[in-house]
Amino acid sequence: MTALQWEKAVAPRAEGGDLHADAHRVFDHLSAHVAPAFAESGRSLNAGENADAAIDDAWDDARVISFDIFDTLIVRKVASPRDVFLHLATPAPFSGWGLEPQQLAAVRQEAENKARRAGAQQRKSSEVSLTEIHAVIADIVGKPSSEVPAMVRAEQLVELALCIAHPHLKTVFERAVGSGKAVWCVSDTYHDVAFLRELLQSCGFVLDGVQITSSADRRLSKGEGRLLLALTKEASVAPADVLHIGDHPHADFAIPRAQGFVAVCHPWAGSRHDDVRASAPGDSIALGLSQIASRTLHPAFPFWWRFGYSVAGPMLSAFAFWLHQKFTSEGIDRAYFLLRDGEIILDVYRALVGQGSGPVTSLLESSRRAYVMPALAAGLSSITSQLMACENPRPAREFLDRFGIRSSDFKSAFRAVGLNPDAVVGQHDVEGFTKVLSLMQRTDVATALLARSKMERHLLLKFLQQEQVLAPGRIALVDIGWSGTIQKALVAATKLEGRALDAHGYYLGTLPTITDDLGGSTACGFLFDKGSPAEHASAVLQLRQLVEFICTTERGSLRGFRLDGTRVVPVHGSADHPEQQQAMLAQVRDGALAYARALATEQQMFGRQPVSANAAMRPLARTILNPTAEEAVQIGGLHHGDGLGSDRLRALAMFSDGPFTPQSLQRDYDSAYWPAGLVARREPAALALRAMRWLSDV
Repeated sequence: MTALQWEKAVAPRAEGGDLHADAHRVFDHLSAHVAPAFAESGRSLNAGENADAAIDDAWDDARVISFDIFDTLIVRKVASPRDVFLHLATPAPFSGWGLEPQQLAAVRQEAENKARRAGAQQRKSSEVSLTEIHAVIADIVGKPSSEVPAMVRAEQLVELALCIAHPHLKTVFERAVGSGKAVWCVSDTYHDVAFLRELLQSCGFVLDGVQITSSADRRLSKGEGRLLLALTKEASVAPADVLHIGDHPHADFAIPRAQGFVAVCHPWAGSRHDDVRASAPGDSIALGLSQIASRTLHPAFPFWWRFGYSVAGPMLSAFAFWLHQKFTSEGIDRAYFLLRDGEIILDVYRALVGQGSGPVTSLLESSRRAYVMPALAAGLSSITSQLMACENPRPAREFLDRFGIRSSDFKSAFRAVGLNPDAVVGQHDVEGFTKVLSLMQRTDVATALLARSKMERHLLLKFLQQEQVLAPGRIALVDIGWSGTIQKALVAATKLEGRALDAHGYYLGTLPTITDDLGGSTACGFLFDKGSPAEHASAVLQLRQLVEFICTTERGSLRGFRLDGTRVVPVHGSADHPEQQQAMLAQVRDGALAYARALATEQQMFGRQPVSANAAMRPLARTILNPTAEEAVQIGGLHHGDGLGSDRLRALAMFSDGPFTPQSLQRDYDSAYWPAGLVARREPAALALRAMRWLSDV
């Protein structure tokens, strides 16, 4: 964009001009310059689409199609390429060395560094073979050189187990082979050509007539700018006749392009700046699978399926492994996954662990509304405080109606505290909340609440007896967590009826308040326990509603119970989510279960390995704290409510309708569940909001 174009785009508006119109004008100018396709498609093309377009543009004129191998034609099911080394401790001969995966991985990296330094000194090339690397390993750990061939083969077998074809670039490769053009596969690697051929074939590539080249064999590399030039000289073609496709921005793009090759950097992101190495084998596989599905599918699967696979899947699967370990070590007889949040957790648990291992597992109908009301007589602050729960503004009468108390029967009580039943009360309305609290503390209202509580407690206990919850044995309650309100209400309600319950809560995360009013039961969290580690708790609490969305279901919330003959049956409200949001939930569920099944397959190959809370948190924290524009729009459009007998919902991060002003933008930002998501959106209002926030920091 020229200076004149920019000056016209941002020229001061006339007195009394419209900020809304000006922001649209600037946004349109910027998008036309940076992303010309935006106006036609309604969005910028993603990196993969841009790369495919560049390949198509160069295809007809190319005589040779050249492909990088690792992170281009094939991808590894690990978080970072060096994570392959974490898996060396499993096969023989390494399995008998007594080294932990991290220790052996460090030795493997040290040996490669030493071998490359020696090569640079001895033959002016740091390109080395796998045999040379493992000879150094043998020297470091004091093993005879006769073991080196077995060591080399063991690492090759690990590669074969960890590598799969890039699903989209495999189709580009097949197009190249079928076109009659010359096809090269060129890799900067310590693997030799014979193994590269074996590896590609194991991933489904047909290599008839394809030339494979390894930097280890040639002692030349793409990164040095020598390997591709050597190949063109041998083939008597000019660099301009070669279309090279790879993932590395330096070795596969910048250097070849400077040398005259037609180079396209395709965005499989083994080289992304935010990809960091895992610290354990289980973590490496868990994160690697997440990355593959979210980055290589083309055309991309629906957003919410990808989100379920790459974000919800790792989190829930890691939680499931942790649950199984806890159940086993702590002698749990029966595990109840609390509906609604526990339904998808149980499905993932069974996909990974199976139904014949560990305690008996089942779903238990539950909700804060259905369990808190029966426990009111216990007088516990963690329970009675739920009477005042209010995330979204509501008429004052709903504070009674949602608990089965007809507000119309207490008109005089409302008058006595100076509160109009139809007056809207929000969580920041101090005066309104004070009046609601006074209403709840009146003797007539409190008496009605306790009478309702006793009736509901009778039904709840009968339901628990019917579902075998009160049978002898040590039981687990599984849920999202936070403060464990349902567990506390369950324990309190059973105690009010003189029943003992050996209950223990196992949660995705718990806050310090989990320790209040547990009544002799115990509780612990996976991602964070009692608010620790703080960085995990802080990230989740910036958008806990997203985790609650992941773990909800398409059914309505449990409102209570009723007798149907001799059985107690649950009473549900209408579905909490609009029809479109229910479809999103179904996609999240499908993606998360697909991930769990994929991880289960890998666990069969490499053995069952736990996935740490750090690894489980990584995709979730990145999404919450640093969302993409797509995530900001899709997640920000979700509607959330506080439940507890109410159907009132509001969006997580959306701008209000109509023309915006500085005041309306600030109001939207202050009231958003997810301010980071609001700022990350790509629309004129977000552009104006970012500018406002930038100016406020100057």
